[in-house]
Amino acid sequence: MPKSLKELALLALTASLWTLPAAGQGAQPAPAGAAPAPAPAPGAKPAADDDLELPAKPASAAPPAPSASPAPPAPTAPATSGAAAGSASTAPAAGANAATGDASPKTAPGTDKAASAADAKQAADKKDAWPDGLRVGGYIQAQYESNQQSEDQLQQGGVPLNQNRFLIRRARLRLDRDWEYVRAALELDGNTSRGVTFGIRRAEASLLYRGDAKGSEPPLVMVTLGIMDVPFGYELLESSRERPFMERTTGSLALYPTDQDAGVRVSGGISFFRYAVAIMNGEPVDSSGFPRDPNAAKDVIGRLGVDTKRGALSIGGGTSFATGKGFHAGQDAGKNQIVWRDGDQDGNFDPGEVAAVPGSGATPSKNYERWALGLDVEAALETKLGRSKLYAEGFLAQNYDRGVLPADPIVTGVDVREASAYVAFLQDITKYGLVGFRAGFYDPNLDTTETRQGRLLPLSQTIWTLSPLAGFTLRGMAKLLFQYDIVLDKLGRDARGVPANAKNNQATVRLQVEL
Repeated sequence: MPKSLKELALLALTASLWTLPAAGQGAQPAPAGAAPAPAPAPGAKPAADDDLELPAKPASAAPPAPSASPAPPAPTAPATSGAAAGSASTAPAAGANAATGDASPKTAPGTDKAASAADAKQAADKKDAWPDGLRVGGYIQAQYESNQQSEDQLQQGGVPLNQNRFLIRRARLRLDRDWEYVRAALELDGNTSRGVTFGIRRAEASLLYRGDAKGSEPPLVMVTLGIMDVPFGYELLESSRERPFMERTTGSLALYPTDQDAGVRVSGGISFFRYAVAIMNGEPVDSSGFPRDPNAAKDVIGRLGVDTKRGALSIGGGTSFATGKGFHAGQDAGKNQIVWRDGDQDGNFDPGEVAAVPGSGATPSKNYERWALGLDVEAALETKLGRSKLYAEGFLAQNYDRGVLPADPIVTGVDVREASAYVAFLQDITKYGLVGFRAGFYDPNLDTTETRQGRLLPLSQTIWTLSPLAGFTLRGMAKLLFQYDIVLDKLGRDARGVPANAKNNQATVRLQVEL
C-alpha cells in the first residue's frame, strides 16, 4: 500500500474514533444514514454527569434505534489532507442536525427535568434547615414624650427631673415553636426608659392537649411554666404590640408594675369559655424590687371569661381574682449616734443643739394579706368604616398597690383599700386611620384623711386620666400614634395649703415598626 494511502486510512480511523464517545461504554456506533438515537428517558442523568463516576447502563438496556432506509451515498472527493478527512468524518452529525432545522446541538428534554429536580431538592434542603413550626417576630417602639412636670434640675440623690426626651420604649424579639403537645416561647426586651436595659420579657415552656380546638382557638388544656403574662383583667393580657394606647391605665400599673411574673399556669378554652389560673411569685420582674421573691408565700391569680363572635359582632368579658401575701421588710440594727441640730443657724455648737440618739434593735420582716377582684367586658363590631371597639374594666383591691403609692399596712397599722375603673373606645377610619379615647380613675386609698387646722378631714387621692388618641396605621408594617394624657388629681397644694391639681399632663408621639 502506498505511503499516502496508509496515512489516509490512519487519519480516517482516528477521526471515526473521535466522533464516537459512546463506544467506550459498550454502545455500538449507529450505521451511516440511520435516524438519530431517541432522547434519554425523563429523569436520566445527562452525559455531562459522567464525571460523577456513576456506573454506566449496559448497552442492552438502551432501546434499539429505529430502522431506516439507507441514504444514497453522497459522492466523495478524494481527501488531500488530514483537515479534509476530519471534516468528512463529522458530516453525518451535521446532517442530522440540519434534518431538524437547527444547526446548533439540541438539549435533551431529560436534561431540563433533571435540572429542575436538582433545584427542587436544593430548595427542600434549604427549607429543612429552618425548624418546622418556628416563628420569629418582633417590633420597635420609638417615641418622644413631654411632661408638664419636667424641670432642668436634679432630684435629691442626683436623679434628673427632666421628662422631655426621646427614648426606645420597647424593642422586642420573639421566638415561638409549636409541636402537637408541646409549645415554647421566648421574648427578649430592650428599652431606654431607665437607661439602656435588656432582659427576658417572656420565657414559657408548655405542655398542651388541643382536644377539638381548631385554628387560633386555645387548646383544651395547657400547663405553662416560666415567665409569663399575669392572668388578671383585660389590659394585662392585651399585647403591648396591639394596644393602641401608650401604656396601661394608672390602676393597672399600680397593682402590677410589670406585665409578667414567674410561676406556673393552667389555661385553656372550651367552646366560648376561657380560663386561666396561675400560681406566681407575686413580685415585679424587674430591677426595682428584690433580686428574688422575698417570701415563701405565692400569689394565686386567675381569670374566668367568655369570648364569642357572631358575624361582625365580637363579645367578650371575664372576672378576675388575686390573693397572696405582701412583704414588709424589717430594719437592721442601728448604732448609738450623736446628732447636732443647728437651730439658730450660726454654725456653732450651742447648748441644747447636741443630743444623743440611742441605737435601735433589728426588727423582723413580716407578711400581710392582700387581695384583688376585677371585672372586664369588651365588644367589637366590623363596619364599612372600620372596626369599632368599646371596652371597660374595674377592680377593688386591698393592700395590693406596688407601683403608684405602695401599700404597707404594717407601717400604717390599717389595711389600705384601692379602687380603679376605666372605659375606652377605638374606631378605625378605613384601614389607615385610628382614633380613640380612654377615661379612667385610680384611688390608692379609699379611706385617706388629713388634719387641717385641728380638724380631721377626708382627703381624696383619686387620679383621673383622660386620654384622646389619633394615629395612622399600615397594617402589618407600622403605626404612627399621638396621645395626650390630661391628668386630674389632688396631689398638689395651693398657696393656702389646700390640695389642688398638680400640673402633670403628658404628650407622647410614637412610631412602631414591625420586624
